[in-house]
Amino acid sequence: MTAPAASRGRVLGLDAARGLALIGMIMVNVGPLDADSGWRRLYLLPYGRASILFVVVAGISMALYLRSRRDDVRRWPTLVWRAMVFLSGGLALQLVSDDVGVILPLYGVLFVLILGLQRMRPRYLLGLAVACTVIGPVLLVAHVVVEGGRHLGTPVAWGDSLGVIAHSLLLSGRYPLLSWVVPFLVGMWLASLDLTRRTTSNRLMVVGGSAAVGAFLLARIAPAVLGAGADSGYARLLTGVAHGQMPLWLISSVGGAVFVVAALVRFWDQLAWAASPLVAAGQLALTLYVVHVVVLAFITPPDGFTFAQGIAVSAAMALALVAAAVMWRRAVGIGPLERLLRAEWLRPVTRGPRPPRPGSDRTPAPTPPEMRRRR
Repeated sequence: MTAPAASRGRVLGLDAARGLALIGMIMVNVGPLDADSGWRRLYLLPYGRASILFVVVAGISMALYLRSRRDDVRRWPTLVWRAMVFLSGGLALQLVSDDVGVILPLYGVLFVLILGLQRMRPRYLLGLAVACTVIGPVLLVAHVVVEGGRHLGTPVAWGDSLGVIAHSLLLSGRYPLLSWVVPFLVGMWLASLDLTRRTTSNRLMVVGGSAAVGAFLLARIAPAVLGAGADSGYARLLTGVAHGQMPLWLISSVGGAVFVVAALVRFWDQLAWAASPLVAAGQLALTLYVVHVVVLAFITPPDGFTFAQGIAVSAAMALALVAAAVMWRRAVGIGPLERLLRAEWLRPVTRGPRPPRPGSDRTPAPTPPEMRRRR
């Protein structure tokens, strides 16, 4: 059966948002990240925002996945399998490069966390996201100030001890769970809304855009008033540096992600002709993400790229990966790593929904033999 046009537009809009986030992450990972002019700041707009968009879309996708498979007993082992793939595969991928902070282990933790959150009501999900926007950064700053811990330490990789891995994923890594759970929760909340309704998408664009711009402007005040002291102690809570894990950065980047998702779904009919390559990239996002990390590990010079080189490499890599995704989708279909996540090998060892018992309300009782003879 063919999905309704509105539902199809929502799904393709989410795929396009994931593909757009992937391109932004490629730009950031290629670098360089120093922005000493207006043009460079504009080019580095995805820094601190693309990865947040990636996680927001993940929250939407996983909530929709669980909702669509409520009666499928395979969803729990499949979800645990995906968490294991993301966590172990991400730690192994981190061995390839020290320059790129691999986000995949965070996905593994979030996919386990959703097991306890999937029955939570939408308003509670949003309330928890708001609370974590404040509580998470406070705990991160306290870890640095009180315990003398490090902020954004060296990425953990396969072979590190379980304690080091857990500490990094929770507190000191590039993507600490205490702050990065916020975009995931917001994504789960967005999945409960009918994004295909114009009034809903319009409101989300207004609220998300206002939050993105307003928090960004507020974050400029603390450095201007406090100077160098704004980046030390609890004053850091008033800053909004990209990947600084602080409240204003979370509000601004998550607001921007909400705006992008709502806009793509709202105007999909007008954007479909131009955004279809992004859909293919979004549908192969895991495969393309792993490929770009491996490629960067081989081509990045020891001193990094210059700004001009970074633009050229980012453009070439993005175009090549998107073109490869389009051709792969047409010729093969699902990506190789995406197929791995499906865990089709679980189907023979798990049973589907149990058939109704004979004589129950769901199935009529068998016809007696004498009645069949009369017929």
